[in-house]
Amino acid sequence: MVNQGQIFYLDFNPSKGHEQRHKRPAIVLSNDLMAQTSNMSVIAPISTTSRNYPMYYQLTSTTKIHGKVLLDQTRAFDLQSRHVTQANVIESVTASELEVILNIYRLLFTTD
Repeated sequence: MVNQGQIFYLDFNPSKGHEQRHKRPAIVLSNDLMAQTSNMSVIAPISTTSRNYPMYYQLTSTTKIHGKVLLDQTRAFDLQSRHVTQANVIESVTASELEVILNIYRLLFTTD
């Protein structure tokens, strides 16, 4: 099982329209309980885009993966069926950075 805040490579295909595609780094946003009870994890792709949007978060605590977490592109995946394990983990964000990322992500679900 891959844990919340860990980064690994994931193939986002098939995708349509403006959805992120191909194999790219991704971060687990959902908590570990979700993966333990449903085998599903909410994942956000990481991109090296130069664009700055409110829902793009620039990683600061990682040393191997550089880029922006695309919080408007999250999807739920069954990582077990995709054979993603701890062996695939590249690195993790710090607890404080994960908290910042999740606080930005929550903005998608607030009412106007």
